[in-house]
Amino acid sequence: MSPASRHGAFASDLVLDLVQTALRLLPWPTEPGLRAIGRPDASSPVLLTCNYDLTVRRLTRALTGIDAWLLVAPSGGINVWCASSGGHLGTHQVVTALKTSGIADEVGHREVILPQLAATGVLALDVFRRSRWKVRFGPVDMHDIPEYLATRDKTDAMRRVRFPLRERLQMALMWGAPTALVVGGLAAWWAPTWAGPLLLLIAAMSIGVFTLYDKAGPRRRPLLLAASVLAATLSTWMAGGGGAALAAAVAAPALLTLLLTFDYAGSTPLEGGSHFEERKWRITLDEATFKGGVAAGRNDVAVDLLAVDEALERLAALDPQQARVVELRFFGGLTIEETASTLGVSPATIKRQWTVAKAWLRREVAEATMVTNAQDAGGGDDDQGR
Repeated sequence: MSPASRHGAFASDLVLDLVQTALRLLPWPTEPGLRAIGRPDASSPVLLTCNYDLTVRRLTRALTGIDAWLLVAPSGGINVWCASSGGHLGTHQVVTALKTSGIADEVGHREVILPQLAATGVLALDVFRRSRWKVRFGPVDMHDIPEYLATRDKTDAMRRVRFPLRERLQMALMWGAPTALVVGGLAAWWAPTWAGPLLLLIAAMSIGVFTLYDKAGPRRRPLLLAASVLAATLSTWMAGGGGAALAAAVAAPALLTLLLTFDYAGSTPLEGGSHFEERKWRITLDEATFKGGVAAGRNDVAVDLLAVDEALERLAALDPQQARVVELRFFGGLTIEETASTLGVSPATIKRQWTVAKAWLRREVAEATMVTNAQDAGGGDDDQGR
């Protein structure tokens, strides 16, 4: 590609980025399916994302210089966070993409890396059971993916949602642009002289809300809003505005603040969806439940889910009740009492069955792991005979 062509492609991509960011509330679908980044082979990592065009193009740029498979799942053209929260990017879409894209024929492993923000709607265990693919949730920020792929170490910083100035300004543009189109259009039709000042007010309020509002704290936010109202009113009065203009100047900052901070989907970075019942939920980890994996009884041992699931199927053929106890305790995270209530038996019975089932599963999984390790060390049964 010539320098002129590269510059033209860059300019076109930049304009498209700005348009899609400004109108981010609208779906921007791109074609789902499997894409090759660089020159991937059978051992290259597999990453899955939504079919939101802006995300796919940015992720492709972030993966420059890396050989990987990118699996674009159907999400209705909505970004990962909103699609996962709204049910458009869930377990079904992930399984469908894995089964229909042909990725299984391209790689020799069965591990797929999803964005951490997709965890809202994707159940990793269900994906594994339905497709035999292991899900790994990668970093929150796509720019951390190259380091994550190089080290396979997901640091604490990679797990945290950051809201830097660049993303704050993008959010300001995302909310401010549609508001400016609607309010500016109505003002141009009803009172043309108001259009310019209102557009300036919208721009100032959008930037102020997403750069200062959440940092001000609950006690200072009313002061920030009052200052905005005062500034708008004084500006209108000094410009010679009448009573109607002054009334609009008083109401506009408050209305814009409500519009910009209202949590429509429960996932906006500011107000945080206090009107959603789920905001009251709290998650605690029960050490008695999570102490000791089924495979080895230690919480520092990675459990081979495939071996556990296969062993669980064999246990179900021998004793369906014990298999159900393991599903509820190990996969469901229920306590002894909750499991007993679910199955309609006494806690003492569940405790006894849980003890027996754990011992049986440990032995089965350990034997399967020994066989797998022996095959890996020897190159497999077929390789040993060559």
